[in-house]
Amino acid sequence: MITRSIIFIVWLFVSIHSGAQIPSYIQPVSIEDDDNFDGYELIDVDSNQVFVLAEHWHNIRKVPRATMKVLQHLHSNANVRILAIEQGASAAHMINTYLSSGDTTHLRQIIRNTLFWGRENWKFFEDLYAFNQSIPDEDRIIVKSIDIEYKMAAAIFVINELIGEKEIPESLQGTVGMFKQLFNNTREHRENYEGLSVMYYYDRELVESLILMTIDEMERKSDDYTSFFGEDFVQFATMILEMDDGLTFDYTNPNNNYKFRDRLIYKKFISLTEEHPDKGILCVIGMRHATKGSSIYKLDNLEFSPLYKKVAMIKVSALFNKMIISSDLKRINYNYPKLLRSSPATLIKHTDENAALKSSKGFDYTLFINDNGELTPFDKIYKREYGE
Repeated sequence: MITRSIIFIVWLFVSIHSGAQIPSYIQPVSIEDDDNFDGYELIDVDSNQVFVLAEHWHNIRKVPRATMKVLQHLHSNANVRILAIEQGASAAHMINTYLSSGDTTHLRQIIRNTLFWGRENWKFFEDLYAFNQSIPDEDRIIVKSIDIEYKMAAAIFVINELIGEKEIPESLQGTVGMFKQLFNNTREHRENYEGLSVMYYYDRELVESLILMTIDEMERKSDDYTSFFGEDFVQFATMILEMDDGLTFDYTNPNNNYKFRDRLIYKKFISLTEEHPDKGILCVIGMRHATKGSSIYKLDNLEFSPLYKKVAMIKVSALFNKMIISSDLKRINYNYPKLLRSSPATLIKHTDENAALKSSKGFDYTLFINDNGELTPFDKIYKREYGE
């Protein structure tokens, strides 16, 4: 609390010397691993079921730390029990497997195969596991996907986990057997690296043909697939269909089919809230999916949406090349000079009552992280498509 008192003294000094009164809608906050949650009461927890951390850009270094802080606050105050991620069902499966066991072998595979590749991501999952262990089973956080499968390495890893040591029948050798062969043939190369910094580690054309063949066979040989995978069949089928969506979208050229992917995010979000109508959800996603006209903006603003006016959208921004680049934050910084630089993090509640605090992008809040830099990669990273 001493630290917070010092921050307020600095803010008061800034206010006096800038000639501007600090609005109550701007609060210094801690994003560190401590018990200080002062300032987060700005977030309306009574009217909202879904809370969105919309990253100004991906891979901001302190977003994992800020996510943990916001998640803990919303867990206590908004019944948030679900963390929704901008990755496919395979990444969610891998994270939940780690959260169930605490086995860092699983954590290593998350870092290697998904887009959670930074050292800060590793620390986040360790912290989330520790947090879950400190609370009753029924209150623990689970991870859900609200996106398609565009990182094929993650999906193929989970497919092979579902296969396990089961003997693959002859009728499935051309599909399931090929997924296993593809995985095993690259194991030695893959495990030489701590991260696979490519979208298509496996040969894209081969994977695409396998997916299309599998989709066709799941209709013609449905009994064979359900018999082989048992209760895991739904998980397998979901990943296959969403891998097909991922190839259609093509993350290497994301602007081409952005609307296609954004519509699927909207549908998955609706399904998630229908599955968990009584639980709060924290979603971490790129800002583009939360601005006016996007999937999450529509969830909150279309009257026929089941989440109409139940979504709190929180933009997360930071310094870029040591500069404030958000237009909303630039305006606030102009009206309240040096204020944003006087605290490690600041939470702003946007309002039309004060022109300086209005959001040009339709956000309810902005969490500003007074820090520069991106996620820290591990040492041994593979950066070329496999086989090149």
